[in-house]
Amino acid sequence: MSTIPQGRLPVPDLAGLLAFLRVAELGSFVRAADALGLSKAAVSKQVSALEGRLGTRLLHRTTRRLSLTEAGQAYLRHAQSAFAEARAAEDAVAGTGEVVQGRLRVSVPMSFGVLHVAPHVGDFLTKYPQIDMDLQLDDRPTDLVMESQDLAIRLGRLEASSLVARTISYSRVWLCASPEYLRRRGHPQRPDELPAHDCLHFSLAATGRTWELRNGDEVVRVALGARLDANSSLALKAAVLSGAGIARIPEFAIADEIRDGRMQRVLPHWEIAGLDVHAVMPERRYVPAKVRAFVEFLEARWKQNPGWLGATR
Repeated sequence: MSTIPQGRLPVPDLAGLLAFLRVAELGSFVRAADALGLSKAAVSKQVSALEGRLGTRLLHRTTRRLSLTEAGQAYLRHAQSAFAEARAAEDAVAGTGEVVQGRLRVSVPMSFGVLHVAPHVGDFLTKYPQIDMDLQLDDRPTDLVMESQDLAIRLGRLEASSLVARTISYSRVWLCASPEYLRRRGHPQRPDELPAHDCLHFSLAATGRTWELRNGDEVVRVALGARLDANSSLALKAAVLSGAGIARIPEFAIADEIRDGRMQRVLPHWEIAGLDVHAVMPERRYVPAKVRAFVEFLEARWKQNPGWLGATR
């Protein structure tokens, strides 16, 4: 039995909805127009028509900035949900018969993506010739729904959200320094000696400039100054290799350098909390075949040849 109400129905303004989403996401009619392949005037007209249809203003417009009205904030939440459902419907059709096809949009942290995702993309695209991929590398968490992404690879503890997450790997985290630095400055024997050293800091770390180390039941938290702040593990690795100091770096970024002796572990008997590697997807009742295929492909590759020593606990 049909669940569609009888009689004439108002047709949703899908063009206006998409234009509004892009303007709200990008904070600019010009950038939204570029993203949609339209003129600024066309996007402005679509949003104005949507506001006229709804009988309320969704955006505050000034010469310097845009902001959402209270009604705009409410409409945005529903528009995001509607857009996600529409994407899910398309994916369901595209995935009929489990055919792996379509455009796959993936967000990955910069250093991890360069080292452990990008090298496998070519083989994945060869295996699935009906897939096109948009790979975005960014260490700052992105909004999967607003940015129309199918999948994100995220590291460490996840904030509570409506997203669906699956843990697919793991990396330990180590303190490290170059042999030259340790010859020059000496090997710290306890965590409380670290403030006297040149410490290099990952500026996006959730714990800030506090390093927590554990040795059995003993836990020490060390608040540090930093000779260098950097938002990239690869930048910290380069600084460590140059002899700049001691850094806290995930093993996935330095395994080769530890093996060949270009870096040495500092305080090796003290443990630092490691990083779970998560596959994160928008909340959907249906996970597209293309997303499942890529997650399973990466998980299998990392188990076969992880490229770092801590791929499993």
